[in-house]
Amino acid sequence: MLDYKILHYRFKNYDSKSNEYKASQKIVHLRVAKRLLKLCRLHTGIYVKGAQHLASLTFIVPKEYIETLSVLQDRAPYRGIEDVKKIFAEEFNGLTPNDVYSEFDETPIAAASLAQVHKAKTKDGQEVAVKVQYPDVSRLFHVDIWTMQSMSDLISFFFPEFELTWIITEFKQNLISEFDFLREAKNGELTKQRFKHRAHEVKIPNIIWDLTTKRVLTMEFVHGVKINNLEKLKNLGVNPKWVRTLLQEVFSEMIFCHGVIHCDPHAGNALVTISPITNKPQLVILDHGLYRELSDDFRMVYCDLWKALVLNDSEALKNVADSLGVSQYIQFLPLIFTQRIPDSTTPLGEDLTPEERAIIHDQLKHIKLSDFFDFLESLPRDMLLVLRTINIVRGIHRELGGKPIESFRMNAQYAIRGLWCETRNEEKRRIRYSKEHGLTGDYVMIGPLQRWYLLGGTPSFFRTLGFIKDFIVMTFKLYLTESLIKLWRLWYLYRSIDILGV
Repeated sequence: MLDYKILHYRFKNYDSKSNEYKASQKIVHLRVAKRLLKLCRLHTGIYVKGAQHLASLTFIVPKEYIETLSVLQDRAPYRGIEDVKKIFAEEFNGLTPNDVYSEFDETPIAAASLAQVHKAKTKDGQEVAVKVQYPDVSRLFHVDIWTMQSMSDLISFFFPEFELTWIITEFKQNLISEFDFLREAKNGELTKQRFKHRAHEVKIPNIIWDLTTKRVLTMEFVHGVKINNLEKLKNLGVNPKWVRTLLQEVFSEMIFCHGVIHCDPHAGNALVTISPITNKPQLVILDHGLYRELSDDFRMVYCDLWKALVLNDSEALKNVADSLGVSQYIQFLPLIFTQRIPDSTTPLGEDLTPEERAIIHDQLKHIKLSDFFDFLESLPRDMLLVLRTINIVRGIHRELGGKPIESFRMNAQYAIRGLWCETRNEEKRRIRYSKEHGLTGDYVMIGPLQRWYLLGGTPSFFRTLGFIKDFIVMTFKLYLTESLIKLWRLWYLYRSIDILGV
């Protein structure tokens, strides 16, 4: 805090947009981020988790923090074997890892905020990954949260524009669910069922249930490469375009259709492997501890949001902003999601025109940082985790060579699917009815029904027709609108040249 106070004092008579101020600000950001990294490595536990959460807030946090703290995603400090043995003794009635498994590598292959992962072999010779929670991490949880809350209150006192209390509250609620590995295992199993229609390309490791407890998770070991390692993907013979497209599709389906999302999809939690059965690549999704179940009402509003954004429909966007309770901040929505302004004349995925940049500058110069935090605090809690998730996925998509237009169009397509697909309540009623009437197969399973006419996850033939109609209209409007915008810009350019007499 003192570092930032000194910075503000030094440049109190300077424009905050000046190059001198920005350069000095970056130096302070980096210096403070390194201190925070050192603090997290010293205290570990939920401090590391907090830093990971902070590093994922790319729409709020300066990039110096994101780049510095991102090393904690899968390279956090790990504990010695004695701590591991302590957990095993408590979870398996005094047994050690070598009693439970035929082989157990004492050096972890990955370490995160709450646990570390070891490679092992079961008594029947199966290769497994064993996730072991750190001792005392849950017991010290309330003390650490109180400390973070106090620090947040202190920051808010000295910097009133940084009101972060709501972030700590949200972080606390999300973290509680991650302490229970049985819940994590169940989340993974349910996600596998929801993607059974894509089982040939989406893999969730199998859980070894008789070797899994609340603090020890044993799962199938999958040999693969990190999703963003371009060199190893190339060596594996996998096209990065296939990887980024599949990743975007999977998480779009989770958000727009399932309404149940994996909220921690950083690169350390996603691998690419070659299936021993099909000999084709598969996307492996790991770490199912942090999930969010969206309400059907919010999911529908989110689908409407993307329709409005992609079609540049101001009236529809106003209705969505009213539904989200942020009508006074409507100008933020296009900027956050598609990086353009309402009624923009810029095609999706392209840089704004100088005129539009001037409009943004004029709109934002009267908005304080506290207004932006108020906007985020006003959003539904579901939206905050969705924002976090799509920003992480968008970052990986970009690392793999993806263009914004690709993800924008995919979001638009899945938004249409989401408006017509089976809701979670309909799914529950279908499963309950099927069990009561002795039906079997897909009828009693979660996820989309597998019938030739049920396209887009729709629950009936007539909903399928509605989906097809809307999908065609949406696709036509999307490409027509973008084409018209490009033609208008081209005409405007030629007209400007004629006026200048060039």
